[in-house]
Order: sequence, then C-alpha cells, then structure tokens
Amino acid sequence: MWSGFVDRKRKIYPSTFATFKGNRVMKKTEKIRYEIDPHNRLIYEKTGEESEVPWFRTVLDGEFEIDENNCVTYHVKKSQGSDVPQQVKLRGKWSLDKEHNLVLTLDKWGNQIAGNKLTVESELIDAKDNKLSFAVTSKDSENNTHIYIVKLGGRWQADEYNRLTFNIEKEAGVTERITMRGAWEVNQQNEFMYTYEKSVSGKKEKITKTITLKGYWEIAGKHRIIYVLNKEIGSEFDFKVSVGKPAARGLEYEIGVGVAPSKKTITLFGEWKVSKKIGLLFEMPYEEGKIRSVILGGWGKLDKNFGLELRVQNKIGEDLGIDVKLSRSLLEGQGEAFIRALRSQKEVSIVAGVGFRW
Repeated sequence: MWSGFVDRKRKIYPSTFATFKGNRVMKKTEKIRYEIDPHNRLIYEKTGEESEVPWFRTVLDGEFEIDENNCVTYHVKKSQGSDVPQQVKLRGKWSLDKEHNLVLTLDKWGNQIAGNKLTVESELIDAKDNKLSFAVTSKDSENNTHIYIVKLGGRWQADEYNRLTFNIEKEAGVTERITMRGAWEVNQQNEFMYTYEKSVSGKKEKITKTITLKGYWEIAGKHRIIYVLNKEIGSEFDFKVSVGKPAARGLEYEIGVGVAPSKKTITLFGEWKVSKKIGLLFEMPYEEGKIRSVILGGWGKLDKNFGLELRVQNKIGEDLGIDVKLSRSLLEGQGEAFIRALRSQKEVSIVAGVGFRW
C-alpha cells in the first residue's frame, strides 16, 4: 500500500503522517482505492472529497510478496507515475474464491479502504504441512510475461463440521481461517488428495487440479481418526467418524462433511498382522511405498477353525468397536508353542505394545 510519503532517498514513511506531492500536502482524509487489472498488476486510485490533490489512477508493474506474518507487499518495478513508492504494503484478511484464487479483503488500516477486495488470479500448486503455494502469472507494460510463486503460512485442521481449514497465523497472535471448498479422497497409499476445479481462458470446460498432502493416519478413538501432517505444530485433520468396519482392503469409516452433512466413505488401506511380543498391528502403506504400523490391543478367543476373533482396543485400552477375524495363517507365523498356548485358553488379551496375555 502507498502508506506514506516518499523522500529523496525513496523511503516509505508511516501513514500516520500527511503525505506530500511537490509543495502541497495530501490530507489524511484522502483514501486510496486498490484494484488488480487483468494482468495481475496493482492499480491504485486516489479518492476523497477533501483532498487538494487532483484525482488520478495509476497502474504499477510489480510482484506480490507474502512475508512470514502473512502480510502482503507489492514490490513496484515500474509505474505510470513518477512519485510512487517502491513498495505498497497492504493489510487485510485472506480467503480463496470458488476457483481458489487468492483474495485479500482490506481492513481499516492506513489510507486503504476497508472492505476493498483484491483478487489475484492464481493457481494453487502445492500444499505442505505449513504452507500453501500459489503460482501467479502477470504481464508488464511491455507485454512481457512473468510467473512467480507466493506462499501463505499456517497449519491444517478440520473444523467442527469435518471441513478442511487452513489456519493462518498473523501478527499479535491473530488467526484467520480459510475453509477449503474443494473435494478430497484417500488413495491406496493412504495419502490425502485434495481436488478443485479451475477455469481456463478461452475454454468452456474447467480442468481439475489435484494436490497431495503428505502425512499418516492414526486411529485415535472409537469415533476419531487423525491424518497427521506435522504433530509438532498441530497440523492435522482430526475427523469425527462412525465406528470402523473391517473391509477386504482395510478399514472403512463413514464421515459427514458440512453444516448440512453429506456422507462419504473413507477407506484406510492396510493389512492386519499379529505379534506375540508387540500385539495387534494394522500396517498401512504411505508415501513412497513405506509402511506405517498402528499398534493396537484387544481381547478375544480362537474360533472353531483356530482363527482369532478380536474386539480391537487403542493404545490406552479404549474399545474401538471394531471386530476383526485373524486367519490361522497369520497366527502360525508366531511359533507352535504360541499356537498351543492360545488353543489351551478360552479367552486371550492383547495389550498394545506388550503383546498377548492370558
């Protein structure tokens, strides 16, 4: 934002002071209306009835940059006027429109107009545990094309309606929440896939963009599963779900998403394993073919075919409401003495991380 006056060394001074043009003073009541042109260049227009400076509108060649506090600066490379600052600082609230373009709604700060919406035509190209990356394409006054990347910092969470949110932390501990409106699913590598639709200039049909969020799953409770992106910063999706149901390919959960919930099924792909020393394991593939084991407990008994019927518990012994049947072949790898011990018991107990007790 043009937040002050420019001295001979091209420094920017805070907007609490009056600004100068030649020998005339621009009154504090003067406001600047910001816009973005079709080439992603910043336009500003001076307005205000009490201003003694004639109205003018200027297009600035430059690029947007978002700092570690998620504040935005437009770095000016060239403009139509000779008395413009090298940097235009803006403050406001971030959001995404339906096509996932970055939108900054300006707040009441300096001489910017509160509620003024700036939409940067951009493409969400990557998502990390603490970053969203957008590609911005612009053209300068000489019709040269420039492509650059801007990044928003924050952490992922699921809200009370199981919707995905990206929480942006700003100065003074202020947190803003962007609710993601696209679709999502879990692939066979148990990776979180987020998709959205984007219009393409000159085409009627939209294209689908897909972003992969790298993480792993935890079975946290009877009605909770968590997709962990970064546990240290609390970047994770903690979903409220139905009781898990064993399926041919792993575990299935029902989840309701939205204020008026729409139901969908999440499948955590994996295989059951049993260890007499560790307990019950649910082994799930994740990124790059790696395997992550969820260590569980439970209690149960052998059936007539010497398979093991179990009611599953989590690490702290809470009943997960999941009934699984482990085939005889899984148990046979534990050794004959172990099998004989199981056969002699009416009921067995498995403690997560400890193994079998009877």
